[in-house]
Formats: sequence, C-alpha cells, structure tokens
Amino acid sequence: MSTNNAMLRRRFFAERIPLYRKDPVLFANEVLRFKPDNWQQEALMDLAENPKVAIKSGQGVGKTGMEAVALLWFLSCFPYPRVVATAPTKQQLHDVLWSEISKWMSRSPLLSSILKWTKTYIYMIGNEKRWFAVARTATKPENMQGFHENNIIANSMVYLAL
Repeated sequence: MSTNNAMLRRRFFAERIPLYRKDPVLFANEVLRFKPDNWQQEALMDLAENPKVAIKSGQGVGKTGMEAVALLWFLSCFPYPRVVATAPTKQQLHDVLWSEISKWMSRSPLLSSILKWTKTYIYMIGNEKRWFAVARTATKPENMQGFHENNIIANSMVYLAL
C-alpha cells in the first residue's frame, strides 16, 4: 500500500468517525466489509445507544463475528478506549473470539495500518498504553479489575448450557 493511499484512507476515516460512532453498522460495511444480518444490525445499533446489550441465541448464528465487529468499532472510533474481551475459557477467548477479531481486522487495509494485533492485545499504534483491547478469561472477577477510562466497554462471550 502506498503512503498516499494510506493517508487518504486515514483522512476519509477521520471524517467518517462522527457517523461511525452513531452507526456501527455503517462502520461494519465500510471499514470491515462485514454485512451484518438483521439481528446483528439491531444489536450493533443497540450497542451504539447503550453499553450493556445481551444476546440470547443458538450456536453458529454469528455472535462471534458481531462481537468482533463491536470490539473493532469501539476501539477504532472512540478516543482512548479500553476494551476488555472475555470468555469463560482461554480456548474460547483465543481460538474463537480473538482469532475472529484478527480475521476481520486483517481484511481492512485501514485497520491493519492503525491497529496492532498481538496474542493478548490490540492497540492503536503510538498509543499502546491508553488505547487498547485486551483478552482476559472470565474465570476470576479480579481479571476485570483495574480498568478505568472515559471510554470503556466489556465484550464478553458467555455460553449458557440450556
């Protein structure tokens, strides 16, 4: 990717951020090329209005993809966010959610140029200490303690056996 193209993408993105903050579905379409189903669109728009959204559904319907979009949307569109991604087990967190985030991030030339993905963190390049998402298992309550910032969101994969 040429430097000129990267600068144009970043400028376009910066101009669109006010729209993306209000419309994560637009972010999903334009930045990630993710086409959410109707229920995913509804959940993402609910999340734009309220940081606490619960989804009850079966397996294989696209929850993890939607969670990846939500995490990347919040991380990219809000200043100095702290996103805590959790799941009941390390396997679910790293093999399922974290790899899904990597997949969608890598499909976006823009996000690949502004965010750095590691095994446990995703951070805004140049702001590693204050602008990040972190992967933490939900096995102990103290795994969630100590996160403070104006823009914070928890992205949790919770599987209930019914």
